[in-house]
Amino acid sequence: MFKTSDGIAIDYQVRGESEEVVVFLNGIFMHYNSWLFIAEQLKNEYRIVLHNLRSQWTSENGTCSFDRHVEDLRELLDHLRIERVHLVGTSYGAEVGMFFAAKYPQLVKSMAIITATARITPSMKYKALKWKDGALSKDKKIFVRSWINDVYSEQFINRYPGLLETIIQRMNGFNYEGAVRLLDAFLELEQKPLLNELSKIHIPVLVVSAEEDNIKPPCFSQEIAQQIANATHVCIPDCGHAAVVEKPREVLFLTKAHLLLASV
Repeated sequence: MFKTSDGIAIDYQVRGESEEVVVFLNGIFMHYNSWLFIAEQLKNEYRIVLHNLRSQWTSENGTCSFDRHVEDLRELLDHLRIERVHLVGTSYGAEVGMFFAAKYPQLVKSMAIITATARITPSMKYKALKWKDGALSKDKKIFVRSWINDVYSEQFINRYPGLLETIIQRMNGFNYEGAVRLLDAFLELEQKPLLNELSKIHIPVLVVSAEEDNIKPPCFSQEIAQQIANATHVCIPDCGHAAVVEKPREVLFLTKAHLLLASV
């Protein structure tokens, strides 16, 4: 555990010993274990830093905002004596990464942005509010049913008819109060869109969207890519919002290729 400057304990792991460091940033309900398939394939070439954001799973609850997440990451890197990193984030984590790269460009070598947005539309807001109602219930079934159709593609759900029950069984230890705080922080994008920050990013950037993303469709990734000078946009076909879960091999391939090019 690492303690932030405002006293919040952040659960983190470091894998590998390379001087080239990759920091993975979680989606809003993710545990850092969701990155392990990809992290295990990269740890011989890169040092991998994983952490649960404040108010996520095994990290302590605290005041949540994108600004606070940015400072938490900076403090964690200082604690680990890491000077520059490659960022790989999905959804909420990718949005944290964009804010971080805009504020601390000297700390970031490259970034992969997976199924993210730079602004909130009414449709996105209403889905987030539905998820918040699910979290406020503190009932595993109600909570998972509030977002499963938004997060996974129809074909993925149909391919795994036991998916709902599998996810519900894995929710033991989930931090519902923290999820509400994180959702409120996400909704701040309505008043503080990222679009105004993207022109500050001047590093190699890979933007990955998912063809069947029901919460942050590909048009939002395309919008991000258009605002960042060195960005490349790739869309994964037949995939929902949770690309790290639905298409881990494709995400690994794209991430490896991006890191190789960015490290040259």
